[in-house]
Amino acid sequence: MKVERLSFVVFPEEKVEDFLKADDEIWTKWLQQRPGFISKRCIRYPGGRVEMMIHWRSKLDQAHAASHPEHMIIDATFRNTVGPIFSLLYSD
Repeated sequence: MKVERLSFVVFPEEKVEDFLKADDEIWTKWLQQRPGFISKRCIRYPGGRVEMMIHWRSKLDQAHAASHPEHMIIDATFRNTVGPIFSLLYSD
């Protein structure tokens, strides 16, 4: 199993709920259609920080999802939906 870890900061902090709702409606919905996707967990911390752990069957499944042609479209859709309220701090 491969666990993909993402760390974000959302500003202002009051927008975290909007960020998480859009993430669920856009990213999680798309990820659930990808082969090898197992689950996704989001943890909210004070100060607008959000950690996400995406569980994949394998590193290869994660790589296939990341290189899928729709990946860039989904990313653009998400960014257009939430606007400039977040920064990616860490990704592995």
